Amino acid sequence: MNNPELLLPVGTRDMLESAINNGADAVYYGVPHWNARGRTEDFSFEDVEEMIRYARLRGVKTYLAMNILIFEREIQDLPEFLERLIALKPDAFIIQDIGLARLIKAISPEQEIHASTQMTLASSEAVNLVKDIGFSRAVLARELSAKQIAQIKSLTDLELEVFIHGALCVSYSGQCLTSENFGGRSANRGQCAQSCRLPYRIFDDGKEWKDPKARYLFSTRDLCALPKLEELREIGVESLKVEGRLKSPEYVAAVSHAYRKALEKSSLTAQDLEPLEVLFSRGLNTGWLDGVNHQELVDGSFSNHHGEFIGTVVQVERGGVIVELEDKPVPCTLLPGDGILFEEYRAEPEPRQTGSRLYKATIQQAGRRGKNAITDPGMLRPSSAQAMAGVTRTQVRLEFGREFNLRKVSYGMKAYRNDSPALEKELHKTFTDKSFAKHIPVCMTLEGKIGEPLKLTITAQATSSNVIASEAKQSPSDNSAVTVNGAILEASRNEVASDALQTIAKKELSALSATAYALDKLEIKLPANAFLPGKVLRSLRQEAIQAFDEKRLQWKELAPSANAGREFLHKVSVKEIPAGVHPGLRSGAGTTDKAASNRRTITVLVRRPEQINALQGLDIDKVVMDFDWGVKYDEPLERIHKLGFEAGIATLRIHKPGENHYIKQILTLMPEFALVRNLGSLALLKDSGIPMVGDYSLNATNSATYDWLLAQGLEKLHPSWDLNSTQLFDLLKNIDGSKLELALHQYMPAFHSEYCAFARALTTGRRFPECKKICTQHKVEILDHKGERHFLQSDAECRNTLFVGKPQSALKLLPRLIAQNVSSYRLELLDEEPESVRRKIDIYTQAIRGKLDIDTAISKAGVEEKYGLSEGQLFNQSVWQDRKKGCD
Repeated sequence: MNNPELLLPVGTRDMLESAINNGADAVYYGVPHWNARGRTEDFSFEDVEEMIRYARLRGVKTYLAMNILIFEREIQDLPEFLERLIALKPDAFIIQDIGLARLIKAISPEQEIHASTQMTLASSEAVNLVKDIGFSRAVLARELSAKQIAQIKSLTDLELEVFIHGALCVSYSGQCLTSENFGGRSANRGQCAQSCRLPYRIFDDGKEWKDPKARYLFSTRDLCALPKLEELREIGVESLKVEGRLKSPEYVAAVSHAYRKALEKSSLTAQDLEPLEVLFSRGLNTGWLDGVNHQELVDGSFSNHHGEFIGTVVQVERGGVIVELEDKPVPCTLLPGDGILFEEYRAEPEPRQTGSRLYKATIQQAGRRGKNAITDPGMLRPSSAQAMAGVTRTQVRLEFGREFNLRKVSYGMKAYRNDSPALEKELHKTFTDKSFAKHIPVCMTLEGKIGEPLKLTITAQATSSNVIASEAKQSPSDNSAVTVNGAILEASRNEVASDALQTIAKKELSALSATAYALDKLEIKLPANAFLPGKVLRSLRQEAIQAFDEKRLQWKELAPSANAGREFLHKVSVKEIPAGVHPGLRSGAGTTDKAASNRRTITVLVRRPEQINALQGLDIDKVVMDFDWGVKYDEPLERIHKLGFEAGIATLRIHKPGENHYIKQILTLMPEFALVRNLGSLALLKDSGIPMVGDYSLNATNSATYDWLLAQGLEKLHPSWDLNSTQLFDLLKNIDGSKLELALHQYMPAFHSEYCAFARALTTGRRFPECKKICTQHKVEILDHKGERHFLQSDAECRNTLFVGKPQSALKLLPRLIAQNVSSYRLELLDEEPESVRRKIDIYTQAIRGKLDIDTAISKAGVEEKYGLSEGQLFNQSVWQDRKKGCD
């Protein structure tokens, strides 16, 4: 069985060498300015070119991450940029934006592209749908279990890439609008503000729920898939990905080394495993790979790096601290100079912390302080004699410098090792000490006859058992060979010792430390009397290495064309606008244009069946249902019809293996339309004959994306909420406005998560049904760091959405939207009671129909809201700023 590719992150040049020297098969790093890690160093084009060359010579692939959403004005300016970038010959691009993927393929059809995890691909249907765009690999959502990954693998021929180590997002990647809503920084634009790592307060049915293990309710532990590695290999996953472009080179070294060793089925020692926690860790577990476990996924008591858990303080003495060690299979090694953190968890105020550098650690048996110190005081495990004596609890005495105030440490505090200069020093050597540099083993054959040119042939030996589907067509051959001719071989005037030729040839030809190669085998086919000057051999070696480099750097012809890209964009942005586009409403004034108002379709989204009756007699057209788990749709659908409205059913935001029953329900009930929220559901419904409207979660931000999604059968499409009003109207310049639907009123989603905060905070249940469906029994609100409250809701698959407490109103944009031929508007409800529903919808319908001026409507709508009304991201005019060095 072939090993999967080991894919490591690169945020700096040191990280590149660290990854390569420690066993990476491939690396990925951000495209200058355009990537999902806005805080990483921006590489110049020259940097990128040199790094691709450096990696390729050493048999390592390079993937350029351009995994953000692209706005309309930006995509029009990208063809020249992409032409220049593709000319650098990366192995592949990692892409989130559908329009960008299409543009790259238009510019260079041979350029390989991978679908980013930001595309929220969680089912075989979604994976196979994007294959038509030209993707050759899909980076799956982190929320899949190994069993679900196996199901997807069995139903697709695309390569699959799976995250195996690093930070986990509490929200589905590509579906998180928390940073956008709370801080005006879009995670879909590389500006994640890490809102999930902030403290939150929980209010259960109006009363605060205080729990020290729920302060950081949305901060997940970090992923470590070492226990699942063999299973992922057996499934046939082609690429194993490590998160961490913002981490250190030492972190990359440690992770690369441990996973390479595990893939080669070597036993991992404490020296391999401890750095994974000490260098950066919020606590490690297998994430979702073992299935849903809400209690294990989030610790809740902290959100930052804590490192390796040592144990619990059981006594504080005058000269030190006694810690009872955690029982774990791998020994805990403590070294002088290590950073030790002590922490006491409290619901409020902040957890109490203190710490210092370690001076000395001494093992001792419980109850016999200071006795039985082991030979190696750093290795904190009982000796075999202690084990035989029945010692079950082991303690360690930690001593610190005089400057550390031991009175700040108290009984019950947790102790962590969160820093180790000695450990980091050893890892640092792997990318700074030349003896650790990766070299490709080569065979050389030196041959010639007297009076003929001397010949040197170099052949590379295979360096890895890793072969994936694209290897043969994408990578330079490991067995490629070159032969170069040198000077005419002359006979020696003096007698030559039998081993002299071998000695001088090996000395000169093995001098490869400054290259990507190391001499593994040398074969000499020369006459015994051959004269070999060192200067001739050095020159021959240099020429051969240069030729060998050029051969290994040979790449398929990509022929990027910016002109082809511009032609593609022109084709997809040409729109047909029907005659009679109506002028917009003036703010503060209505309209009497009945034709214009009759063309406007108003859809109301309801989340509770009892909200439907409140719509009776209101001037709306459609009702779309989006109910929680266990709520039937047949009777509410019939009720909607009796009220004279068209009925629609919303799909879930996420589609995973085993969840087709929700789609089957739509196919059985055959509503007038379906609101499609994910690519998997789009694939399943596109040939059903049911009219489809695409939702914001499909992340359409440019005309090229709109064009493709509409071509899949969508009649209308809601734009991504990553757009502000300027970007929205830039888009409307290049698409048919009649194909766009916009929510004029809605509670903005923040987190959308597989993780259930209800179950984690209010129960001990790991998953449904252990949670006893607690979400249906309580109303939970979350208070953020700004003092604002937000609503926590679950969907039919127990996934949680945190809705921003202040709903967003886009009424101010109505006149301009009408002027752009936008005629479809949506009003979204959350948990409102019927009386409130009727008042809200009536205000908005009167404004849309031109019976109520905009300013009055906004004022009245604001009165109806518990926490006020917001203009939200649509009126945030800040745009993407390049805060880093330039691209040139």
